[in-house]
Amino acid sequence: MSVLSGRRVLITGASSGIGAATARSVVRAGGSVALLARRKERLDDLSAELGERAVGIPCDVTDPEALVQAVAAAADALGGLDGVVAAAGQSMVGSLATGTSPAWRSLMELNLIAPIAAARDALAHFGAVGRRDVVIVGSSGALTTMPGVGVYAATKRGLQAAVDTLRVELAPHGVNVGLVMPGFFDTEILSTSVVVDGQPPATPMAPMFVDGGAPQPPEVLADAIAFMLALPEGTAINELVIRPTGQLIP
Repeated sequence: MSVLSGRRVLITGASSGIGAATARSVVRAGGSVALLARRKERLDDLSAELGERAVGIPCDVTDPEALVQAVAAAADALGGLDGVVAAAGQSMVGSLATGTSPAWRSLMELNLIAPIAAARDALAHFGAVGRRDVVIVGSSGALTTMPGVGVYAATKRGLQAAVDTLRVELAPHGVNVGLVMPGFFDTEILSTSVVVDGQPPATPMAPMFVDGGAPQPPEVLADAIAFMLALPEGTAINELVIRPTGQLIP
């Protein structure tokens, strides 16, 4: 399959989970990728796996200056950019009544500000014509209120508003903007949630899965993102909510 032949895509959060799976999907579809993440060893391994159409660039996306430089290095390595997938993110659990604001600010930097900054920095390296895409990974947690994940949900709901604004701003330039809102997929985010007040996660108001339901592998989500990138010029999927069939909330 070569539906993305010639496409050059920057992916943040590429060392694991959705980002790494998306890199594999894009390369399998014929595209080239620049992989941004903090963990150099994992980027090196993934770049070696994907071959000559992949380059790893270590970067902390919450560092504004480092992000600008990393995106520029990605564009230089690929000969320009015409797509960006912002997949870096973190989960957080804890009560709004007892959590700590420094932790909240840190999550805002990673989940809300960094994806928009990555898109902005990538846009500077887009061409003036042809299929160009901004895809940002949010969460179905933006759609349903649940106890214990208020700040996380706030970052993702804010991201939804920001991405829709970006869509309107870029429409006159022919740039496609899409927000992907996944449910529970089997990635590191499920086991690395930051607990901000030392308490276990709150019990949800209703079951999150039907009996026998479970998180699904991220590859199907990655293929959906690659599909968004491969649409004909002039058409975009602006919002995509994708959950395991057995997931009830969020």
